[in-house]
Amino acid sequence: MKKILLFLSTGFESLEAAPFIDVFGWNSVVGSKDISLVTCGFHHEILATWNLKIIPEINLSEEEIDINNFEGIIIPGGFGKANFFKDIKNPIFNTILHYFNEKNKYIIGICTGALAIGEAGLLKNIPATTYLLDNNRYFNQLEKYLAIPLRKEIVIYNNIITSSAPKTSIDVAFLILEKLTSEKNMKKVKNEMGF
Repeated sequence: MKKILLFLSTGFESLEAAPFIDVFGWNSVVGSKDISLVTCGFHHEILATWNLKIIPEINLSEEEIDINNFEGIIIPGGFGKANFFKDIKNPIFNTILHYFNEKNKYIIGICTGALAIGEAGLLKNIPATTYLLDNNRYFNQLEKYLAIPLRKEIVIYNNIITSSAPKTSIDVAFLILEKLTSEKNMKKVKNEMGF
């Protein structure tokens, strides 16, 4: 059984996490049934931006994970005013991202989740995107990480995928499902979900 991590920082945006939960959930019922999505974070209970509370399956403050057991990590973005940027600066998280990158496993940053990849130093000299609105406040931060900023909705560079807004989450969820299984399987799950 393949596994993929869904990292939930305090202040994550639920719409950026939910598509992955649903797509991989549906895959476990009507698709290939060979991928498990595992939630993780640094707290026993994680409060999303809009007050949704999640209990992660793995508390990274208390448990170590074996990177070899996972195909990649998904990082939904969130809001600074809800403390999103605090958890992504945790040294444990930085180490996890580096291990994933060294093993050439998927690292997916949705919206401001792309900035977590930048904080880990993994966007240097590679194309990336992040939230494009709000006077380019977040997009301009890509230069701080020495990334090559692209004004695109989704940017794929080797094992790193970045996207620009909550609306891209569903497209990226289907994209990663296809990469981990097949186009045929992805289309079947997508159809069964009514897309």
